[in-house]
Amino acid sequence: MSAAAALSMPSPASVTHKPDLFRQGMRRLAGACTIITSVAPGQGRKGWAGLTATAVASVTAEPARLLVCVNRSTWAHGIIGQSRILGVNVLDDDALPLAQRFAGGVKPEEKFDQGGWLTATTGAPLLSSALVSFDCLVSEVIEASTHDIFICDVLGVLLREPGGDPLIYFDGAFLCERQTQ
Repeated sequence: MSAAAALSMPSPASVTHKPDLFRQGMRRLAGACTIITSVAPGQGRKGWAGLTATAVASVTAEPARLLVCVNRSTWAHGIIGQSRILGVNVLDDDALPLAQRFAGGVKPEEKFDQGGWLTATTGAPLLSSALVSFDCLVSEVIEASTHDIFICDVLGVLLREPGGDPLIYFDGAFLCERQTQ
């Protein structure tokens, strides 16, 4: 009998009543760190908004589409909802300070004071040092409990060459190559 088979699984009802168990399980799912950005309509740079996120995935290659999950309680969510514009910036392991900055503790209007930022065709801020940045228009919004799932059409891709080592979020901590050496 394998170790996995020997484990007893809780019933769906017990998981529903113990959200901490679900959170603990999801902390074991490693995720690429991204900074999701947007811009308030007509505001230019002073209307930029952003947050650190790991809930990003490809949907299709043709047409190029991504999904991004954002908590409705965040400042950036409201801006994304208004503008229907967003940037997805995949971070390398040198971007740990930026990931922490966009994860909280900094006023929304001060988040972009660090890092090299470009303005995409849509107006979304793109991080010049990102492994890759996607310039997107939101085509669909799906409500999912406390979050919205933004389905996005990718209009442009800014690919850094050469690549680099990704910044990963796992078990409640940011992991990067330097930490493991």
